Amino acid sequence: MTNREKIEFLYKEDGIRDKKFLDTLIHNDFKLEWDSSSGNSILDKNFILNLSEVINANYEISYFEISHLIEDSNQIVVKYNHKVATIENPKEIMLIAKVVAIWSFQDGKIIDGYLISKPN
Repeated sequence: MTNREKIEFLYKEDGIRDKKFLDTLIHNDFKLEWDSSSGNSILDKNFILNLSEVINANYEISYFEISHLIEDSNQIVVKYNHKVATIENPKEIMLIAKVVAIWSFQDGKIIDGYLISKPN
């Protein structure tokens, strides 16, 4: 898989719910800088792997509406809306965040990322 195909699988094929896929996608020295409504956080690979479990446990449906996907060398930029439906109310789709992510690859794995998000 190319880096672009990996990112497309992550977002378009529900790869965020696949912990085994995430473990192979993310470098062990991964670092994510996330600017959100609650401030700035520096997160690691374990955070992403745990996030996969949280999404699986809390949402019946979780998907990403991608508006932009741009690749340049070893970086990919993705702009998307994250939509979900809770287990309690699976028929109601809610926009929970608008996000821009920049992913940098090294040796076919994501080595670092930058996310900026805002809740809907």
